[in-house]
Amino acid sequence: MWRSMTGFGRGERHREEISVTVDIRSVNHRFLDVHTRCPGRFLAWEPRLRGMLRDSLHRGKVDLSVNVREWGKLGAVLRVNRALLRAFLDEAGRIHEEFGIGGEVTLRDLLGVPELFQVAPEGEDPAETLWPVAEEAARDAISMLSRSRGEEGERLKEILKESVARLSTLAGEIRSLSAENKELAAARFRERIAAMWGEAGVDPARLHQEAAILLDRLDITEECDRLASHLAGVGDLFRKEGEAIGKRFDFLVQEIFRELNTAGNKSAHAGISTRVVAAKTELEKVREQIQNVE
Repeated sequence: MWRSMTGFGRGERHREEISVTVDIRSVNHRFLDVHTRCPGRFLAWEPRLRGMLRDSLHRGKVDLSVNVREWGKLGAVLRVNRALLRAFLDEAGRIHEEFGIGGEVTLRDLLGVPELFQVAPEGEDPAETLWPVAEEAARDAISMLSRSRGEEGERLKEILKESVARLSTLAGEIRSLSAENKELAAARFRERIAAMWGEAGVDPARLHQEAAILLDRLDITEECDRLASHLAGVGDLFRKEGEAIGKRFDFLVQEIFRELNTAGNKSAHAGISTRVVAAKTELEKVREQIQNVE
């Protein structure tokens, strides 16, 4: 199955004390670029979640977010950073003595001190004990994302098949006109040679030699052969299942464009030039679509 790099997945699992929802969104990217976001108490989940994504996906920019709802049954205690409290009170006393600034330190003052009061889990670390819930939710989300990317990938595959079929038709027409192209170029050279034949200082042998070299340069047989080979390679990719083929397809598109461009530059035939332009237009559509295939 072909896979798009665009998709969405959601997984949701519950236990008596917690509900975990995992959302995943992905878009196209040259490589696999994974970003995860978990609540502060569950940051330990992030490396595991990134590992799960890397095991399942090959390319794409992927954003995974975790939402945790607790039902108040997870034990927690409030702890005071006593070292910080002592330092704060000592400094307040020194300010009072040195500068004569009066006033008592109140609880309200202390509540404004960053990180003085900390909420910590009571008993076992909830990130460890509740990981199985998050893992199940993540697997559900990844499964939904894979289905989404697969459905979109198969749709893109059919669109690309139609474009490649049109490219193959145009390539065949270019090949069929290649003989006419060479004959047309030869006729033009013969006319030019006849016109220059009587000019002083023109070496007939050298003139024929240069004409032969130029005619050979206008031969697009090799370009047609390579074009057919690249299109056959694209056809093989349509038959591959379960592989990441986007990069290989993109490479072949570049090679096809190169051969079309060379053939168009060599062409002395209006029919070939017209078909090369049409093929480049079709190829640009393929290039846009293939950017989203994994």
